[in-house]
Amino acid sequence: MESILLCAAAFVAAYWFTRRSLVAGLEAVLTIGYFYGIIRANLPQTFSHFIFDAGVAGLYLGTALRGLTAAQRLRIRRLRPWIVCLVGWPILLFFIPAQDLLIQLVGLRGAVWFVPLLLYGALIDDDERSRLAIGLAALNIAVLLFALGEFFLGVQRFYPHNAATIIIYMQNDVVKGSFDTYRIPATFVAQAAYSGTMVLSIPLLVGAWVQPKHHRYHKTILSVGIIAAIAGVFLGASRSQALLLFAQAATIASFAQIRLKHLIAFAAIASVVGYWVYRQPRLQRFTQLDFSFVEERVHDSVNESFLDAVVNYPLGNGLGGGGTSVPYFLQDRLKNPLAIENEYGRLLLELGIPGLALWVAFILSTLVLAPSTRAGSWAVGWRLARATVALYFGTAFIGTGLLTAIPGTILLLFMTGWLTAPRLKPLRISVDPDYALAYRTTA
Repeated sequence: MESILLCAAAFVAAYWFTRRSLVAGLEAVLTIGYFYGIIRANLPQTFSHFIFDAGVAGLYLGTALRGLTAAQRLRIRRLRPWIVCLVGWPILLFFIPAQDLLIQLVGLRGAVWFVPLLLYGALIDDDERSRLAIGLAALNIAVLLFALGEFFLGVQRFYPHNAATIIIYMQNDVVKGSFDTYRIPATFVAQAAYSGTMVLSIPLLVGAWVQPKHHRYHKTILSVGIIAAIAGVFLGASRSQALLLFAQAATIASFAQIRLKHLIAFAAIASVVGYWVYRQPRLQRFTQLDFSFVEERVHDSVNESFLDAVVNYPLGNGLGGGGTSVPYFLQDRLKNPLAIENEYGRLLLELGIPGLALWVAFILSTLVLAPSTRAGSWAVGWRLARATVALYFGTAFIGTGLLTAIPGTILLLFMTGWLTAPRLKPLRISVDPDYALAYRTTA
């Protein structure tokens, strides 16, 4: 009963905030997503798995009833045909009963439910994006407090042992040679989700932070939010996410137009976190990364099983047949259960070759057709977002969950949609004063 009430509360809250503004609605859904993992773990009921989905439903309904301005319709013009295709193909597959109905519904949710989030990256303007970044910084700070509590008091104080937390308690290898020290999940469903969300938040935080128009109070929140994000990557102890963070840092350092004072400030922020990481062996799991690990991950993910899936399942294994976020209480309903540690392989097993081809075509068109640079106050954030989107989709073949992660998928799709939006300039009409005076005299 409690989980049903939470679903209703998430829906109403997201709807109410969205009616006020799209940014408020996005912040509400992100807040639900940030705390979804710890709520689900401590309330192990069936409907706890749908709290975030209820929030997204409220966002969609609120947006539909608000309507779009003419400028917003122009911003999403390039996205609309892609969304029709990316949503339409899974809906067609739903009518092919290759899996149990409940499994197909879960698979349909994974294939369709988050896709419209692409629109929101294109819908909001630069000022609204700054407001979103400040809210995101506040969320990063809040979850860091939980992470520090788990770091010093123990994960067990926050996450009980149950079916929803199996992955959390399996990841006890944060210190080499020790098996009783856990990675830190903060408030997320798993430790990798924490690290990944922090990395995905950085382009928006940095893009807002470098703008000169923010008040000192907002600058402080953004600065602490960036520190919280970097610290969260090491607390979550995901080696692949640490690599992506280092790639982001290299990208920032390569920006020729970024001011020297900003580079110095970024170096100072990195030094603060770096000193803590240096003093805490528990935060140094990324140092265990070597070439053999990368080779092993690539070999496990890109091997003959992917090619076998192409040959044996050209139309997929049915919606949900690739294991997309299937809850533990539905696992026994899976027919011919298959799993592949490759997001593109998962798309293949779920949507077949046509669905995989649609996603690959969309990703390539977005990255290739996006301009190489962007003018305006969000130039740095936009370029970092473009690099981050390319990094995540470029490494999606060595893991799964990229398009179904809560709430990381929101941020990834938001930035992807942002890349497709044209930058609209206000139209100014000037009138010759002499002509206007002559017209009034004649009239």
